[in-house]
Order: sequence, then C-alpha cells, then structure tokens
Amino acid sequence: MSRSVTLLLSILGVIAVVVARRQGWGGESTAWAAARASAWVAFALLWAAVFTGVGVSLKYHPGISGQVPTLELHRVTGSLAVAFTVVHAAALVADPYIRFAVWDAAIPFIAPYRPWAVGAGIIAAWLLVAIVASTWLAGWIPRRAWHRLHRLAYASLALGLVHGIVAGTDTEHWPTHVGYTAATASVLGAAFLRFLARDWVAAHRAHPGSRS
Repeated sequence: MSRSVTLLLSILGVIAVVVARRQGWGGESTAWAAARASAWVAFALLWAAVFTGVGVSLKYHPGISGQVPTLELHRVTGSLAVAFTVVHAAALVADPYIRFAVWDAAIPFIAPYRPWAVGAGIIAAWLLVAIVASTWLAGWIPRRAWHRLHRLAYASLALGLVHGIVAGTDTEHWPTHVGYTAATASVLGAAFLRFLARDWVAAHRAHPGSRS
C-alpha cells in the first residue's frame, strides 16, 4: 500500500506544482512557496520515520502497551517523506528565480545555488529513497544488510538538517530554530536509548512499574 501511495502522491504533487506554475496560480512565488512547504513536510516526516524506527527497534510503544501501530507509522512516514521530497525537488526545478535544471536537483554539488548545502540535501534524499526501497524489497535483501542500510536513516536526517539550515531561507526565523532543535534533541535521545541504554529500556519494558 505504501508503495502505490508514495508513487501516486509523488506524481500528483509534481503535476500540481507544474500546473500551478504554468497557470500562474499564486503568482511568481508559487513554485518557491511549494518548495518551502514540501521541504518542511518532508523533513518532519523523515524525523517521524527515524524516531518511530527507533521505537520499532526497541520494541517499545508509549501509552497503551502494544496498541500503538508504531511499525506501520514508521513505514508510512518514510514513504510519505519520499513523496514530499520529490515534490520539493520538482518545485525547485519549476521555480523561475532559482533556475534549477533537473540534474541540479538530482546530482549532488552541481547546483548553481549553494552547491554544498544543496548537495547535502540531495544525498539525504537518495539515502532516504534507498532506505524506503529496501523496505519494499525486504524479502530480497539479507537481513543484516537491510539493518545496516536502515542505520543510514540517521545520516539522511543529519544531512537533511544541514541542508535546511544552510540552504533554507527560513533559518533566520525562531520557529525554525525550535523545530530543528526539537528534532535534533529527540533523535539524539532516541539514539541514546537505542545504542547506549538498550538494557535499561528492556528492563523497563519487562517491569514497567519499577523505579530502579
């Protein structure tokens, strides 16, 4: 289901951006506004995918034990992040001011605008695509390789964060600082539980009422 939804949303999003640009809906800033909005949504979805992925790996569900569909949420947010990333790239290509060619939005470090920051975002996007594609093809990939590939989600999020801070035009606004700080702190905390405090999490899950 997530496969078809991702493809459908990607295609519809690209069509919507192109049609809006050609019809002049919203004026000259239509594509730029779409690029900014889709970037924020894609980053939020990528953060959610990484954060819930840690929950899946720990087999720990907040709230009512076993009732939160964390795995499905993890899959859906990852797939939707890919769709909105595609829309983000299409909007940049459609924008008449920044003048990106298709390859500028697909190949790292060749874009005319802040190439290193844009390149970080492109690498983050390709890592995300590879990770989500590996989920769709999980039955064909050795489990150890699949797990190692999924750990690249941390790199994808980190590169996406660098891309947003350096290349984004919203970095100067305080809500952006709050969002980036919250995303970074929450993922660092989750990674700490995942890699350094796994035994504590297992003990807490086995004895939820324990204070030790």
